[in-house]
Amino acid sequence: MRSAANADVAAAAIQRCDYDGLVAAIQNSWRLNQALDSGTNPPEVQAIFDCAGDHLAGAKLLGAGGGGYLLMFAKDELAAERIKQRLEDSPPNSRARFVTLELSNTGLQVTRS
Repeated sequence: MRSAANADVAAAAIQRCDYDGLVAAIQNSWRLNQALDSGTNPPEVQAIFDCAGDHLAGAKLLGAGGGGYLLMFAKDELAAERIKQRLEDSPPNSRARFVTLELSNTGLQVTRS
């Protein structure tokens, strides 16, 4: 599946509240990224996946390289707690931290600061 089609699949899964469908689209996106550039998954990133172990349902790097975010989906809430605990106990580096991702229930809101 092409990247554009996969993005449509991910968007539809979000709209349906289909967690498994979204995880499948994220996994496919990660496979596509790695097919484009074998350096996409460096040993440091793979070590985080390995630390998460079988609690991880899917994951991928976000952004355009040079740092950024690692999006991870756990198999369930208990698995998420275990992943977080493992990575907090043994952080991959001194800058690593968790950022909570939430979807808006109200949709797009524009504000001014």
